[in-house]
Amino acid sequence: MPPRHLPLLALALALAACGTKADKAAAEAPKAEASKTAPTGNPPDASGTKAGAAETSPLPPTAGTKLAAYVGKYPFDKVDGVAWNDHVLVKAGIVASVKDAAVLKAITTTEGPSAPIEMKDGKVMAWACEAHNCGSHQWSVLIDPRTGATDVCYFDDSADNARSRWFLASGKEEKREGNCQ
Repeated sequence: MPPRHLPLLALALALAACGTKADKAAAEAPKAEASKTAPTGNPPDASGTKAGAAETSPLPPTAGTKLAAYVGKYPFDKVDGVAWNDHVLVKAGIVASVKDAAVLKAITTTEGPSAPIEMKDGKVMAWACEAHNCGSHQWSVLIDPRTGATDVCYFDDSADNARSRWFLASGKEEKREGNCQ
């Protein structure tokens, strides 16, 4: 390699090594824990995942505590330097539940108002909506702090003004009356 490329290589290696040990441990812990507790002999279901893996694999003991620490804060508030929307468990849960690419893009990229995170039926819940269009376009994310099972509600009144779409941790989708509040 020519010497003039060495600084670029050094920069690339330095960027790849960014992140704290805690960040790396938090990212790897759910994978490691899931590999210990997820059933290994179950065949894949229709979604391609092993039956029971998402619902029954408990999170590492500190992961749920970390999610519960967001209660009373807004999704943009940081806990240990990480906002709710940037938390690895939140991102992974949303991706695992929402199979509609357009909905996934809308809830992960649309900016707008949000409410304080709260506990609802034993789950940590965050609600947000599109700026200047809250009544018509909103979503909520509910995560079981014990298992990481994530349910996502998406309401777009231009598609259905009476019902919201629910993307469940089980891989199923259903419609329910009302919006996501």
